Amino acid sequence: MLLEGFKTITIYDVEKLKEVFLKIFPIDSELSIDMSSISKVDMVGIQLLISLVRSVNESKQSIKFENITQNVLRQIKESRCGEALGIEV
Repeated sequence: MLLEGFKTITIYDVEKLKEVFLKIFPIDSELSIDMSSISKVDMVGIQLLISLVRSVNESKQSIKFENITQNVLRQIKESRCGEALGIEV
């Protein structure tokens, strides 16, 4: 799933992204999120992604994030939320 139309995952984007994520449930297999267009994420965005990970895991499915930009990786590392997202930073 490519997050087309989104350049950030911030407090200003979470309502729209939440709607996008709700439309993909239930998923049939592994959910793959392409983050190549995302240049910035804030703590509200990270919380949304953690919520998505938990929801997917609770439904006995799996999720992975792909093509994460260096800036976003740095922001995830600084937040110390990589483990909760299943992302090695």
